[in-house]
Amino acid sequence: MDILGVRPNLEDYPAEDLARIQNADTILYPTLRYAQPLEDLGKKVFPAARQYYYLGDKIRQTTLFKLEGIPMPKSRVFYGRQCRDVFEHFRFPFVAKIPKAVGEGRGVFLIESDQAWQAYLTRTRVAYIQEYIPMPRDLRVVAVAGSLVTAYWRRNPSDFRHNLSQGGIPDFQDVPGDGIDFALDVIARCGFDDVGMDVFNHQGRWMVLEANMHYGLQGLRLAGISLADTIDRLIREERI
Repeated sequence: MDILGVRPNLEDYPAEDLARIQNADTILYPTLRYAQPLEDLGKKVFPAARQYYYLGDKIRQTTLFKLEGIPMPKSRVFYGRQCRDVFEHFRFPFVAKIPKAVGEGRGVFLIESDQAWQAYLTRTRVAYIQEYIPMPRDLRVVAVAGSLVTAYWRRNPSDFRHNLSQGGIPDFQDVPGDGIDFALDVIARCGFDDVGMDVFNHQGRWMVLEANMHYGLQGLRLAGISLADTIDRLIREERI
């Protein structure tokens, strides 16, 4: 297996490396830049190009979840002047997110006042709004090629966001099998090849928060799991 890295222009690859790309049957982790063109050439790409379509895009993910009938918090998108209509659908407090390309909880805000709402609107022209459901913890389920890698609770006593990068604490105890099964079913239905799926239980019902294709590795390290070794094993088992 050759590791060629990602270069901004195909011309930046040495001729022999470009030939390897053109002649390869399977290409792993081609990035958003190259995934779709390589699939269009008939290559097997992992993760599939469709996963890159949803990467970091809460609006696209929400559309997919809703069309699949997957339970999730009430969510709506407001464009431009439509933002004035938000209070026809939500009341304080509610959650407002930057809809694209922001991870690790950095673009997620709990809106409890008009001042906070106006401050959020200075950050984006497209408002992605969800109902606020208080939850003491959520469940992160990591799967690669349909295979469970690890699952753990995330708790944060000082913030409504449970991201480990925001001070969340991982907890590997008493992880519920039905929560894992729900997350794996969502992953399979959505066709995600390599993902950290965040789910939570509300009034006895599992719901999805979001899919993270660029998920942090801290939880895996604390579980004693090497993602690289896991991927190598799956390649040997011909599951990738």
